[in-house]
Amino acid sequence: MPSFAPVTASRRIVLTTFGTHGDVVPFIGLAKQLQALGHRPVLATSDFFRDLVTEHGVEYAPAAPHHSQHERDLGLSQAERLQKAFHPLLGGKFVMEKLVYPYMDQICAELDAACEGADLLVAPPTTPWAHMVAHKRGLPWTSVILQALTLSLHSAQDPPVVSNALSLRPWPRLLGEERYRRWFRTLRNTGRGFIKPLDDKAREYGMFDPARNPIFEGCISPRGSVALMAPEMMRQPMPTDLPGPVAFAGFNFFDGNTAPLSDELEAFLQAGPPPVLFSLGSSLWFQAARFYPGWSELCARLGVRAIFLAGQNALPTPLPPGQITVAWASVGALFPRCHAVVNTAGCGISSQVMHAGMPQLLVPFGMDQPDNAARLVRLGAALSVPPSKARGKTFERALHRLIHDSALHARARQLQQDINPECGTITAARLIAQSCPDRHEQQ
Repeated sequence: MPSFAPVTASRRIVLTTFGTHGDVVPFIGLAKQLQALGHRPVLATSDFFRDLVTEHGVEYAPAAPHHSQHERDLGLSQAERLQKAFHPLLGGKFVMEKLVYPYMDQICAELDAACEGADLLVAPPTTPWAHMVAHKRGLPWTSVILQALTLSLHSAQDPPVVSNALSLRPWPRLLGEERYRRWFRTLRNTGRGFIKPLDDKAREYGMFDPARNPIFEGCISPRGSVALMAPEMMRQPMPTDLPGPVAFAGFNFFDGNTAPLSDELEAFLQAGPPPVLFSLGSSLWFQAARFYPGWSELCARLGVRAIFLAGQNALPTPLPPGQITVAWASVGALFPRCHAVVNTAGCGISSQVMHAGMPQLLVPFGMDQPDNAARLVRLGAALSVPPSKARGKTFERALHRLIHDSALHARARQLQQDINPECGTITAARLIAQSCPDRHEQQ
């Protein structure tokens, strides 16, 4: 764990993030905890989240890339952009080449402006330009890690599952750890042309280093990282080859929703046994019409009560008795009243399920979800089915087991006791506040 000296003076701390609702909400929770410690946080992110940030009493600063620009410049709706971003093979290419690189100058300029007068910059690895702005300003920075995938990409002892079609887990055993590290380093350097806009910006700021990849080594702070997850997500015993000092603060349980459950939902919950909840999260809600009708029919056939979190979608047909659809709800309030949860293995929702002591059936699509799913299955409280098999007999068997497997439910309850009882943002805020150097310190 990083050894940060305690700091008591109020500090201006800039937090930045990029992505979907699930990427932004943990940083709102983190900012609120920093406020509680007497600091002055500001959250710099897309204009799409301005109202969400300010509604929670957190200062907002614009930081490209902005959703409004993407919609204007690409002519693609939010759902269409998300669909391309979660493509199992080309998603990362679309995100960087279409959503990030065309705006690099603006991205760095707006974050630089947000950092005026700051004492510390806090950024996740999904913002590989943040460390460049910190370098330009001589500003200390700390990385906050939400996904185990980020750490495991650096590890030969706990390698990642990079997609539903490719796991790197067997390769260190086949090659040996040192050969695996050399092979993976070569693989990363082979694709160096893909990150040319980041390298060009690094050259502009006088910090280009051919030995450091800005989306691997570059986006992990050498001062230390705070992982907003429980250490149980990593292989045990803890790998010794993680990138730099890492403090595990525990899972985030702040979901950004303070509204009580609706009267309709409350009445449904009280009308029968605990239901199975289905959620596609904030990044895949547009897939509801593809999966929810079949899952609804399956629940009716199995005699299972069900709740469908549908986001902006409405299910195309009336639901059978014992089923309900809602747009959004506070998962912290809702999950403990369910029997089990079906979700896409996003780090936010899956940790909320663990916190509630529920078993989960995972349907991982892309990004960090396949790796999260593999880790949750390894913990023994989850099942996983790829999207290609999520509408047939394989899914039906998995759902039946999710509902009836007493060992799975017992393991979920045990895991609830094992993971952090306190919201990880509380611990993370303390660590981040302590990482602020004295004002005379240089980066």
